[in-house]
Amino acid sequence: MRCLDSNASDGEELPDVTVIQTALCYLMTRYASRPCAGLIITIVHHLRMLLAHPDIASQSEDRRKIHRELLRQWQAMAEQQQKTDAHRVRSQQVVWH
Repeated sequence: MRCLDSNASDGEELPDVTVIQTALCYLMTRYASRPCAGLIITIVHHLRMLLAHPDIASQSEDRRKIHRELLRQWQAMAEQQQKTDAHRVRSQQVVWH
């Protein structure tokens, strides 16, 4: 196994690339049937692991580009979810004050 980030304090190791890809397929399918903010964050994490994996680095630029675009789209969804959650919290605070 390889580390996701050599500077990371937790020393997270990368699983086999097929494990990451299989998990991503499952997570994305799960999200499609039951959207959840936690799944978005987990999908972003797995896409980052996939892009950091040395086996992906050796693949064609087109394939890496697809993974980067998927990451960009899921990160945008995560940011939108955070904004929605922050707005919901502010709305609840107004009700309670």
